[in-house]
Amino acid sequence: MRRPRTSSWVEVDLAAIRGNVEVVRELAGPGCGVWAVVKADGYGHGAVPVSRAAVEGGAAGLVVSAFEEAAELRRGGIEAPVLLVSAGETGRAGEVVRRGIIQTAVRPEMIRALSRAAQRLGREARVHLKVDTGFGRLGVKPEKALETARLIVSLPGLRLEGVLTHFASSEEPDSSYTELQFERFSQAVAALAGAGIGPGVRHAANSAAALRFPQMRLEGVRTGLLVYGIHPGGAAPELPALRPALTWKTRLAFTQWVRAGSQVSYGGTYVTQRESLVGVLPVGYAHGYPRRASSRAQVLVRGQRCPVIGRVCMAHVMIDATAVGEAEPGDEVVLLGRQGENQVTANDLAQWADTCVHEVTTVIAPRVRRVYTGS
Repeated sequence: MRRPRTSSWVEVDLAAIRGNVEVVRELAGPGCGVWAVVKADGYGHGAVPVSRAAVEGGAAGLVVSAFEEAAELRRGGIEAPVLLVSAGETGRAGEVVRRGIIQTAVRPEMIRALSRAAQRLGREARVHLKVDTGFGRLGVKPEKALETARLIVSLPGLRLEGVLTHFASSEEPDSSYTELQFERFSQAVAALAGAGIGPGVRHAANSAAALRFPQMRLEGVRTGLLVYGIHPGGAAPELPALRPALTWKTRLAFTQWVRAGSQVSYGGTYVTQRESLVGVLPVGYAHGYPRRASSRAQVLVRGQRCPVIGRVCMAHVMIDATAVGEAEPGDEVVLLGRQGENQVTANDLAQWADTCVHEVTTVIAPRVRRVYTGS
């Protein structure tokens, strides 16, 4: 593989994406489709390449959160089902129908706009009804689910293909709220069935719920983290067959030995306790490396862990490479991923930065070049 010409780059293993989808499919079991969540540019991995790999791995469909994301997939030649999990914009109803995007139904205005667009274009508009069972974001209340479903099936040009909800805390050790949400969802779906309205594909489980609650997998699971080989954390069990798809690398730009008592980076928040080999990395928070990980994170140099020291700068990070000793400019540095026998996981970096694991890869800046392998 040709060495990237950038100071920091991300390597994405598409074979790992395909393999992870296959692993989740096996976990989900027969009759349950895996919907790969590829919003936020595929969690920073690259939406179009990841989507292709996920479909090749057997994903039933793809999930995005913005119309522009869905349109990007279509422009990229992705023909698989794409579910848009936003409230939708009535002015874009025609484009949603024309591009064959599945719209999440939460607003009567959007539902009617889709019907008008479908009639105008002579095509069918596909919708999934979302029920807000306690997340407090998007969706109709459980007691309004039947009313909204009746509106959908009464309007020409619409097809109700699925019903979904979203869990607020499925990774938390206390599962009572997730179980309550699932009960509310089940009751709402039962009300539809009692009125003779088929719910289509029922899907509620995200990555953590797919791992923890087999009864909640239903006909579909919407998994983001698992597709990328990232563990959702919390009380979710491990799935050892998963492989992290992303490795973030840079190279040492500069090294110098400094005396004990030397301050490093802004504010002098870090002071060396001994003579130390300080390495400078040409990456910082402008590239998406979390400033909150200052003096907490670790990177890998020549297979050894080296601590980040001092405050993370806009375009530089300093590390203590004393343990490596012979480290020198040009050495490859792993910010996220495996090098030799050691590994820095997304969960590690999330803990050091005091953030959720989802944020770790999604904030890696577009300026950081993506290199794809395993295609």
